[in-house]
Amino acid sequence: MTALPKRSTTLAIAAAALVYFALNALSLGLVTPTAEWDHAEQLILSQFPALGYNSQPPLYTWLVQALFVVTGPSLPALLALKALLLTLLVAGVAAAARELGLSPARQWVAVLGLALIPQIVWEDQRNFTHTVLVVVVAAWTLVAVLRLPRRPHWPAYLALGLLLGLGALSKYNFGFFALGLLAAAATLPAWRRVMLSRRFAAALVLAAAVFAPHALWALSAPSAAGEGFHKLQMSAGIGWGTLLDLAAGLGAMLGVLILVSPLLLRRGSGGGMGGAPRPGCRLLWRTAGMVLALAVALILISGARDIKEHWLQPMLFYAPLLLACHAAPGGRGGKVFVALTLVVLAAVSVALPGQALWADPQRPSRLNAPYRALAADMRAAGVRPELVLADSDPLAGNLRLAFPEAVVMSERSFFPERLPAGDWLVVGERLAAADAPFRRWLTANPGLAELAVQRAEAPLHHLPAQTMTLEWALVPASGR
Repeated sequence: MTALPKRSTTLAIAAAALVYFALNALSLGLVTPTAEWDHAEQLILSQFPALGYNSQPPLYTWLVQALFVVTGPSLPALLALKALLLTLLVAGVAAAARELGLSPARQWVAVLGLALIPQIVWEDQRNFTHTVLVVVVAAWTLVAVLRLPRRPHWPAYLALGLLLGLGALSKYNFGFFALGLLAAAATLPAWRRVMLSRRFAAALVLAAAVFAPHALWALSAPSAAGEGFHKLQMSAGIGWGTLLDLAAGLGAMLGVLILVSPLLLRRGSGGGMGGAPRPGCRLLWRTAGMVLALAVALILISGARDIKEHWLQPMLFYAPLLLACHAAPGGRGGKVFVALTLVVLAAVSVALPGQALWADPQRPSRLNAPYRALAADMRAAGVRPELVLADSDPLAGNLRLAFPEAVVMSERSFFPERLPAGDWLVVGERLAAADAPFRRWLTANPGLAELAVQRAEAPLHHLPAQTMTLEWALVPASGR
C-alpha cells in the first residue's frame, strides 16, 4: 500500500484557511451590524425546532439553533459559523488531496484553486448558507469514499453513511454529487470491491435513517418542501434551451480556473508515477462525467427552465483537485498561479467590507440598511411586542437582532400556528399604502385591515447623506 503524504501540510492549510476566513468575518462584522439575506432567513427560522421549514433541508438551521443556545441571536455568531464551515471546506479539499497521494505542492494547488471559483470565494463568503454547508459535507464525503479502499472497516463505512445522510439534510442537490460519486466508484475495481459488502449496505441504511424524519416531513408538507422544485420552472417538453444555461453556469463557475490551468499543466505531469493517472484521480473524472450526465438527464426529462450557478457547487467543487492531479506546480507558471490566487483572495477580503464602505449611493448594499437604528426609534416609542411581522425576510431577520425577546416572522416565512397572543409590531417599507402587496397580504392572512401607521427614519451606514424609512404599526392584543 502506498504511503500517504504527512498530515503537516493538510494541517497548515487548515490553519491558514481559518485565519483568512476569520479575519474576513471580523472585518465584515466591524463594518456593519446588518445581516445579509440568507443570514436574516436563519435568524427567523432558528427560533423554533422543526423537521423542516421551507424548500431547503433543515441542517443549517439546526446548527444555528445549537449555536444560539450559547450566544443568543447574534450576527457575529453567524459570521463565525460561516468562517468555520469555509475552513472545513478547505480542510476537506486538502484532506482529499492527501488521500489522492498528491504532494504538498499539489495539495496547495487544490486549495488555492478554490479561489478561482467565483461562487465559492465570493458568494459563499458574502451570503450563502445552505450551499456552503452542502459543499463542506460533499468534500468530506469525497474524503470518506477515497479512504474506503485503504481502510474498509466499520467506522469508515458508518462515517460515509452519516455523511451521506447529512448531505441530504444540507441541500437536495447533494443527491447529484452522491449518486455521481457512488456510480463512478462502482466502475473502478478498488471501490467496487468495498461497495459489494454488507458494511456498505449498512452505510446506506444509516444514510436513509438520518434523512428519513425530514423526508417524512417533506411528504406531509409538499407545498413548503416543493418550493425549491418550483424554482426550476419545470414544464412540459424537453428543456433543450436550459442546456445552454447549464453550459453558461459551468463557464461562470470554472471558466477562470480553466483559463489559468495551462500555467500548471506540463507534459508528463499526470497524477501518478511516470505520468500514469492515480485511481483516485480517475474516480474524480468519472464522478464529473456522471454528475453532468445526471444534470443533463434531469433537464431533458423534467423540462427544467431555470438553472442557478450556485446549484453546481456541490457537483463540481472538486475541479481544483482535478487540476492538482495533473499539475506540475514548480517553475514560473506555478509562481504566477500562486500570485494570481493570492491577489484574488486579497481582493475579496477588501471587497467584502467594501460592499458597505464604498457602496454606490444610487444602489446601496443591503449592508448599508440601518435596521438597528430604526428599531431603536421604535423602542423609543415604547414598543415591546411579542411578535414582529415584517414584509421581507431581511427586515424580519434583522429585527430579531433588535427584538430578541419577540417572535419574528415575515410574509414569506409565516407560521400561523406559532402566532403569540400578545402585542404585534407590523413593519414594512410601504405599510401606509392600502394597496401595497404587504397590506393586502395582512388583510388576507392574519386579518389586519386597520393599522395606525407611524414612521421611523435613520441614515444609511456609511452613506449618511441618505436615509431609510420604515413604516410600522403596533397592534395590541385587545385590538385583534
